Parts: sequence; C-alpha cells; structure tokens
Amino acid sequence: MKRIRKSLIFVLGIITLICLCACTKQSQQKNGLSVVTSFYPVYSITKAVSGDLNDIKMIRSQSGIHGFEPSSSDVAAIYDADLFLYHSHTLEAWARRLEPSLHHSKVSVIEASKGMTLDKVHGLEDVEAEKGVDESTLYDPHTWNDPVKVSEEAQLIATQLAKKDPKNAKVYQKNADQFSDKAMAIAEKYKPKFKAAKSKYFVTSHTAFSYLAKRYGLTQLGIAGVSTEQEPSAKKLAEIQEFVKTYKVKTIFVEEGVSPKLAQAVASATRVKIASLSPLEAVPKNNKDYLENLETNLKVLVKSLNQ
Repeated sequence: MKRIRKSLIFVLGIITLICLCACTKQSQQKNGLSVVTSFYPVYSITKAVSGDLNDIKMIRSQSGIHGFEPSSSDVAAIYDADLFLYHSHTLEAWARRLEPSLHHSKVSVIEASKGMTLDKVHGLEDVEAEKGVDESTLYDPHTWNDPVKVSEEAQLIATQLAKKDPKNAKVYQKNADQFSDKAMAIAEKYKPKFKAAKSKYFVTSHTAFSYLAKRYGLTQLGIAGVSTEQEPSAKKLAEIQEFVKTYKVKTIFVEEGVSPKLAQAVASATRVKIASLSPLEAVPKNNKDYLENLETNLKVLVKSLNQ
C-alpha cells in the first residue's frame, strides 16, 4: 500500500512539474513578441537576432516565393501578431497591398530590406517607374544570397525589433552583431577564392545570385530571368547556349522549386554538367543553418568555376 502511495505521489509530482513548465513557457511566450515573417531568409535572420526572446513564425516555409499569395489563415496570423516582417515589396507585392488594412490593428509592418540599396534588374537599368510600369518589377530582390547584404539585413531587423521592444534593444544588437560577424567572415573567406577562380561566368535556373556575382566580380546568366515565373524565348535560349560555349561554362545550376527542364535542355545541347545551388528560399532539408547553407553555395560555385 505504501508503495502505491509513493508511486501516486511520484506521478502527481511529475504531472505538477509538467504543468508548471507548460505554464512558465506560456508566460514567457506572452511576455515576448509574436512575430510573423514572410519566408525562410527573413525568418532565419529574425530568429538569429531575436534569440529566445520572442515567438517567431513564417508563412512560406517551402520554395516558390515568386508569385506566392497568402491564404486567409496566413492573413489572420499576421493580424494577430505584434510584428510582421517581409523582405521587400519588389518580391512580395501582396504584403504592400495588405499593409493599409493593418493600420487599425496592433501589428507593426516592417519591410526588412528597406534602407538597403537594391539594384535594377539587368537590362532594365534605364527604365523608370511610370504609368503602366510596376516599380516592383524593376528591382532585384535577391539580397539574401549575398553574405554582406545578409549582414546589413540583420542590422536593419535588430533596429526594428528594438523599436517594438526597447527594453531588449541591447540583446537584439548583440545578436545581430554576432550574426553579422559570421556573415562577413564568410564573405571575406571567399573573396580570394573567387578572385583566383579560372572562370568568372556561370548559368543558373533563374537570376537569383546577381548580388553575389557583383560582390565577387562574376557574371551570372539566369535562364528564367529574375523571377522563376518568367519563360525565356527561343532567342534567349539560343543566347544562353552561345554564352555557355563562348565562356566555356562547365556547369549549369538548377535550384529547388524551379523546374529543371530548361536547364537540362541547355546542358544537353551544350554538353555540360548539371549541379545544384540552393536559392535559400525554403527551409533546408539538411540540418545546416542559413549561413551554413549560404557558404555551401559558395563552395559549390568556386569548385565549378575552377573546373
């Protein structure tokens, strides 16, 4: 009988401890900010800057951010948040359309890349936003593939989190500095590697690596243009094949979430290899974090350029 009582007391003690832990966790979550982010790069950087202080969620965890539209449940989650961060109106036009309707809610809306200098899309440098021309189509949003731009975005996000939660401003800044230091170390590490590379030319499924290419003095040619939804013309495909032959490109890179058919067709016609680069738009299937996967891209690219 005593054993039964002891067992019951032990079980009740465990249950009480679990309940206390759950209550403590709920209390911590209530004390922190509820933050919704648009997709993986913004989520990952925000999570790194925030640490364990806040509850960070993302809307789009899969690839295919180009042309993405949020569901009603996604919009509801944004309305319930304290802070909503999206990357840029050049990529997520839906976020800018949604913003006016959020003015009467508690949520603060932040464009994470605001304050960064965005480059015009190659070939549209002289085009200005005017009637009939959507400004969002003129600028390249893919800053998250360049470690230096990633470092900048971490600092911008830290500033915005501090505005919403000033008592933790020093923590956000410390975390952002640590993240930025890692990103900049990667950027510096690969500078001499790309400078010494045999080739400076590469071809990708879509033009997702322009900032990276510019950073290291490379030339990128994207089969599908700046958006995965763009279809190249027969003339463009012929130009790509000529580019591959002229600059002796050894590898054509395909990306997760982008159909490989066109890349495979070009590779077959020019007799070059196919390899993968991650556009870093989706939660990775490996156990590496954001910066580790970014560095993997650089390793793969350096290897290809030295073939």
